[in-house]
Amino acid sequence: WSLGKTMTSPEVARVYVGSFWQEPLKNMDNSELFEMEEKDLMKDLAVLPRQSAVRKINELVKRIRKVKTLAYIIGYLKEQMPTLMGKEKKQAKLIADLPNVFRSILKKYNLAPGDFPDITSFSSKLREVKFAEFKTMQQKQIDALDDVLNKDIPALMEELPSERDSPEALRAKMGAASGGSKGMANVPVPVTAAKYGKQDAHESNPFGYSQEDEDRYWALQDSADRLVGSFEALGPKGGFLSTEKARDVLVKTGLSKDQLRQIWNLSDMDRDGLFDRDEYVVAMFLCDAVIQKGRPIPAELPASVVPPSKRHLIRK
Repeated sequence: WSLGKTMTSPEVARVYVGSFWQEPLKNMDNSELFEMEEKDLMKDLAVLPRQSAVRKINELVKRIRKVKTLAYIIGYLKEQMPTLMGKEKKQAKLIADLPNVFRSILKKYNLAPGDFPDITSFSSKLREVKFAEFKTMQQKQIDALDDVLNKDIPALMEELPSERDSPEALRAKMGAASGGSKGMANVPVPVTAAKYGKQDAHESNPFGYSQEDEDRYWALQDSADRLVGSFEALGPKGGFLSTEKARDVLVKTGLSKDQLRQIWNLSDMDRDGLFDRDEYVVAMFLCDAVIQKGRPIPAELPASVVPPSKRHLIRK
């Protein structure tokens, strides 16, 4: 478990544990661990292009912020220059007082100190130019930079492969990034290989688990299978419905705002403001219980209604 310490890198290295031969395992004690580790490895490989792209985007953001700060500095120096006489004297005074000039600009425009250039090298470069010849700062150009930072960059980040994406979403995003080349059909996206002999509920028994198996039984499994189509029709991204889409679905039930608030609190078990398929199923079950059967909304979910994937959250 200390293999990461043998690698000379500033970051803590992620070590994947598994069986690396083609024969069946002789001991099944660690088979579930190997499955989870392989799934993590495949997902990390699939989103590897994101890490490279994020580094480039971060560098772009840094450059934009520095350009924006430099524009404010140049505009400020231009404003301080007299119209007719004493330009050289005023310029020399501004250069000598550059630390205070930077502080004034930082406070006036609410900028970050790290975006300012080095005072020593910057002042030496300022001596080689004439402030009176600087262009007047155009606010529309600053607004354009802000739009890039606040709108374009976040939109670009959404297009990158993410750890939360489903295998289909990963293929779509990476295929689009490569121009839809055929090679992207073979992108190593994470799937449950089950090659070590462990299988999930429907693979081991097509009729699911019995109530005696308290850890795996889910009373809403039939509803979950039936609601797959309606959930996918809502266009989840990365396996999650956005807050807006999930809210719209609940509003359409016609229940009161107070009832929907209670249903949301019970359904959004991980408190991330999104609905995955299991949480969607629970929300639909609660709505149906109120509308069709006239049942009151419970103070807490019965254990059998909580999806097995969320029970560790409820126990906390």
